Amino acid sequence: MKYKVGDKVRIKTWKELEKEFGVNKNGNIGGFNKKCLFVSKKEEYLNKNFPDRILTIKGLNELGDKFGYIVKEIDNQNWLWTDKMIKEKVAYEPILSRFDILDIR
Repeated sequence: MKYKVGDKVRIKTWKELEKEFGVNKNGNIGGFNKKCLFVSKKEEYLNKNFPDRILTIKGLNELGDKFGYIVKEIDNQNWLWTDKMIKEKVAYEPILSRFDILDIR
């Protein structure tokens, strides 16, 4: 596994994954490992809630033949993310509020 807990990563788009792995008969993108798919619900959720596609690695799941990353922002969905779903590690700077910029408090 390429990434570690705390890393900020950008997830590939559906089109990038489809081009690389194709779509299976159920309309999902597979080929990452036996139990881990990139389902259309993941894409919809990302587009709606994380348009920048940046997520934080929270932990690793390596149970049997099911392995991947757990992300902080979406851990309630029981979705795993693999190295092949991740486009890149990103240097992420938090957006400062106007109070931080002006040092007003």
